[in-house]
Amino acid sequence: MSTIAPKLTAARRAPGRALDSIGQHGLFYFRVFAGAPRALRRHPGEIVKLIAELGTGTGALALVGGSVVIITFITFFAGGVAAAQGFESSSNVGVGSVSPALAAIFTSRLSTPLLAGVALSVTLGAATTSQLGAMRISEEIDAIEVMAIPSLPYLASTRVLAGMIVITPLYVFATLGGFAANYLFLVFYYDVGTGNFSHYFFLYLHPLDIVFSYFQVLAMVTVVMLVHTFFGYTATGGPAGVGEAVGRSVRSSLSAVMIVNLLIAMAIYANFNTFHLAG
Repeated sequence: MSTIAPKLTAARRAPGRALDSIGQHGLFYFRVFAGAPRALRRHPGEIVKLIAELGTGTGALALVGGSVVIITFITFFAGGVAAAQGFESSSNVGVGSVSPALAAIFTSRLSTPLLAGVALSVTLGAATTSQLGAMRISEEIDAIEVMAIPSLPYLASTRVLAGMIVITPLYVFATLGGFAANYLFLVFYYDVGTGNFSHYFFLYLHPLDIVFSYFQVLAMVTVVMLVHTFFGYTATGGPAGVGEAVGRSVRSSLSAVMIVNLLIAMAIYANFNTFHLAG
């Protein structure tokens, strides 16, 4: 009985704790967006610095080209998988020549936006949590408040805005990486003719699919930066607490990326179909 009682008590308190956590997240996100105008007016230099830092990385990450190279490589290999699966599946039913159409649809609608969001979570997001967490436990955030500088707009709002700005060039390279893999695998490995690839690929690659996928990634990077800034800004417990905050933030943001991607894809493609088999 003595071991069951604490578990029952914890189970009764779990809904209340979950509700408190949701409220804390919601209030933090509201304050971050409310501080965005101040961040743009007062801290444009910090935003520019963060854009460069998020795009190229720091330390060992910068040596390999930063987040641009990492995200491009991930989407490149995802595009290769899409090309291979599309060719093998279509060849099984005797229509291997239309495999570029499958690669175009899968790469633009699914693999590139989803994997770009995942890559952002484990690169930009984790770095953001560790930076803010280190500042919190070393009392740098308290020092900023003592200097009469609102820390939330200066540290959190600037990072969210920088993430929303830097995603544009990152996503351009990610999309090009996926499409380049489609071309290289299908034309040079599976011997699909260049003219055949160009015809079917661009016939079924609707420009609106690329626009929609960009908005998907923009929404995902906003959610990723909000989640990671929250966990970093509220980190406690010393270095071990920062490590725990990074782990929790990555798990939370990965789940959020999947949910956001699903909801936006359903909202976009449920009633707006850009795929027409007849061309």
